[in-house]
Order: sequence, then structure tokens, then C-alpha cells
Amino acid sequence: IPQPPKAVVSTQSTGTEGGPIQENVSKNAKNMEDDPVFSVDGDLAFNWAYSNNGARIALFDGNLSPVDTNDDNTHGLGNHFLCDPLTGENSDPQWAHEISNIQNCPYPSCLRVQMQGTDHGSGPHLISGPVYGNYAIY
Repeated sequence: IPQPPKAVVSTQSTGTEGGPIQENVSKNAKNMEDDPVFSVDGDLAFNWAYSNNGARIALFDGNLSPVDTNDDNTHGLGNHFLCDPLTGENSDPQWAHEISNIQNCPYPSCLRVQMQGTDHGSGPHLISGPVYGNYAIY
């Protein structure tokens, strides 16, 4: 029986310094205003854990929630709400989601967290949206 993937295991590390060295964005790219990578600047943050949430990749100039804040408001690639980000254990897989768009949508006041595509859990606040493109980080 396949096991569900583990949630974020935190090391809260900075993956870059001084922003990107090279960035390629199509001249036809759409939805740049809330893209989780290209709509904000700054260094990459890896394995960002906060309260019972985590994001595998986010950007420093986006919102990085403080460690003890349960606001579900760090958005990026490889996200999970309601987990233990320090051990990687899922408390409830309905809150897993891969890509959430940049938005100021803190819990509990925001009840519509915009996702890219349908690759997310069944949590009632996770709203499917269009897929913007592909991401490659080297």
C-alpha cells in the first residue's frame, strides 16, 4: 500500500543569496501578479515551518510566517497545512497542496486559498485554479 508523502521537514534554510542568478520567463507568461515564484523577489527559503504548517520552497520577499504563527499564510511550492513540519507527519492529508499563489489570506479570516490546478487535498478552503506553468530550480 503506497504511503502518502510526508509533510515538510523543517530546516528553515536560505537557498540563495542576492536573488536569482538567472531567470527565464516567457514573454507570453500570464498570471505574473500572484505567481508564487515570479511575482516576488528575494532569496529562496527552503523547508519553511511555522506552527503546524510548512512550505518546501517560498521566497523571502513573499510572506514568511513566524515560527509560532498559525496563519496558513506562507505560500509557495510544496505546501501543507495542519501537519507537524518538524517530523514530516501529516495530521490531516486534506490540507496538503502543492502550489498556492501569492496572496494575503491569513487564517482564520480568509476562507478561500487559491491553488494552482487541482493537486491539493479536499480542505474546504482550498480553491482550484489554473496552472500557470512549470518551475525548475537548479
